[in-house]
Amino acid sequence: MSGSAAEAAFREIMMVKQSGSDFIPTPLDEATQNFVYGAVWVRPGLSQRDRRLVTLACVTAAGAPEAINDHVRATLSSGDLTVAELEELALHLAIYSGWPKARHLQSVIREQWAAIQQECDEDIEP
Repeated sequence: MSGSAAEAAFREIMMVKQSGSDFIPTPLDEATQNFVYGAVWVRPGLSQRDRRLVTLACVTAAGAPEAINDHVRATLSSGDLTVAELEELALHLAIYSGWPKARHLQSVIREQWAAIQQECDEDIEP
């Protein structure tokens, strides 16, 4: 996939608006965009919703706070999963990845949902 197509895939998957003109991607940024989003996320076989579930399980199990924040935000913004579905995921992950990691995921879900509501200036029930 071309660089511009990979960037478009990244923006669509992660629900990212155009970055500022002063943003200069690192080699790791480019590799992530080109391979992770431009090659893996766009493959047939799993839906975007399925990939979000797998990704959230993996980043939670890995204890990767920045990735958890980014992927929870993108998941909620995309509408691929609801707050209730994400909370069920957190409960299920508690069994297999540990309660502290699941509690962290649950707190991120609530924080990101509140932030999205505030940005939309809406009081939406989860």
